Amino acid sequence: MKDGKYEKYRKIYDITESDKPRSSVKYFIENIKCNPSTAIELGCGAGNDTVYLIKNGWNVLAVDKKNVEERIAKRLTSEELQRFKFKQQSFENIRLEKTKLIVANYSLPFCNKDKFEDLWNDIKLNIQKDGYFIGNFFGINDSWHMSKAEMKFLSKEQVIDLFSDFEILLFREVEEDGKTGLGKMKHWHVFHVISRRKWWM
Repeated sequence: MKDGKYEKYRKIYDITESDKPRSSVKYFIENIKCNPSTAIELGCGAGNDTVYLIKNGWNVLAVDKKNVEERIAKRLTSEELQRFKFKQQSFENIRLEKTKLIVANYSLPFCNKDKFEDLWNDIKLNIQKDGYFIGNFFGINDSWHMSKAEMKFLSKEQVIDLFSDFEILLFREVEEDGKTGLGKMKHWHVFHVISRRKWWM
């Protein structure tokens, strides 16, 4: 029998599987001049960003704590499958490898706050010089800030400080009421970031 938490994630993935790729990933592909290389997506969920990157020539390792390998693979051609790898693991505990791009959309805020610093240092260490990070962080005005003590929330200044070794190419702060993956309303406070690791750092 599947537990309630499994069913919750399955429902979220079912709902979001038909979504378009995140706007930040689409912006990166369309506007940043970067030859396709290797990428890691942390907390890939239904895999929409992974599929989009692969279809644009990237080799992607997708990581999620739920087994979504088949959910992603069914949307890829036989040739594209050669550029897809999946690892079922909590991204908090994964040991990363050197890569050109790390994508972490709506995943890092769910990292246990006591493990966030180590994870972020590992991310910075394994993005190649002149490589890229695409992701987002939840701000302190987010409605989950008061109810989910284990999650990581940051001020604008704290987010910017994370990228001292990077050139920030896009920074967007959004505050709005909207639905969660399960359709419940909440107040979102999100910082969206695209950055390039400085080649001299």
